[in-house]
Amino acid sequence: MSNKLSTKILSGIFFTLLLVVIYVFFINDNVNERTFRNELVSIDTSKVDAVYLYPKATNHSEVLLAKSNNAWQVKLENGKFAEVPHSKIQNLFNQLLTIKPKRLASRDESKWSDYQVDSNGTRIKVTQNNDTVLDIILGRFSFQQPRSMSTFVRLSEDTDVYEVDGFLEMTFNQNANSFRNNSIVTGNKTNWQSLTFVYPADSSFRMEKREKTWFVENNKTDSSLTEQFLNKLSRLTHTEFEDNLTTEKLLSPTYSLKIDKHDTTSILINGYMIGDELYITSSQNENSIFKADNNLKNNIFIGVSKLLSNKK
Repeated sequence: MSNKLSTKILSGIFFTLLLVVIYVFFINDNVNERTFRNELVSIDTSKVDAVYLYPKATNHSEVLLAKSNNAWQVKLENGKFAEVPHSKIQNLFNQLLTIKPKRLASRDESKWSDYQVDSNGTRIKVTQNNDTVLDIILGRFSFQQPRSMSTFVRLSEDTDVYEVDGFLEMTFNQNANSFRNNSIVTGNKTNWQSLTFVYPADSSFRMEKREKTWFVENNKTDSSLTEQFLNKLSRLTHTEFEDNLTTEKLLSPTYSLKIDKHDTTSILINGYMIGDELYITSSQNENSIFKADNNLKNNIFIGVSKLLSNKK
């Protein structure tokens, strides 16, 4: 009788241990997988055909980045599309791929608003062949010493909130113009040979480099002032575009600057006054018209006095 009882007890213990093993290695392991994801973003960027952004900066209005014939474009407010430089779309993808969870911040839906991963966050949808392969919401960022920044994120179909490295708003919380080609002049200023400024009346002039020294006619320019001007001009950008004008509507320029290079190529920048507004075009960015402020104007169309010594 006692042997039968012992056998039953041992069988019971064995069965209990078996259940514990099954729970620990199978059931509990699956629970942990659901609790903490090791990966949030898994996309093949070469196959992505569109990125939809709903940034806080636009009041969550859609910003569409679309791929067409292997080139990327951004949809503008007027319904037209503008070029997106390869470097900008590549940076966007690089930032997406860095989104990796470093800790689970919350599993409580009531905490979404605290982390701004609800309707207040910046939402990103990525599609491939019109199928959504990523739908993620970027929430508030957190700053910790020393110099560590992180962002709270949530996959739209998930309850869990994760903390990831980086200040992601810098890339994704942007309007459509932020993704456009905003370059007016770009190039190596050491290859420039002459700059010809054409202005109204008799204020036009030409500066020329002779060996390593710049001259206006036979007057040496101030090397420090000239260097400052050329440095700004060689990497000149602007973020305010005019999309309701076309180049066909721009007649004779009021101002122009021609930059001739040693290789005989040139860069042409034109300024058109329409009423009280100045609009800028550049041969290096032929598809864009920029609406200029005084700062932009003064960085391009300078007077001789800004280049000569003892004159301001």
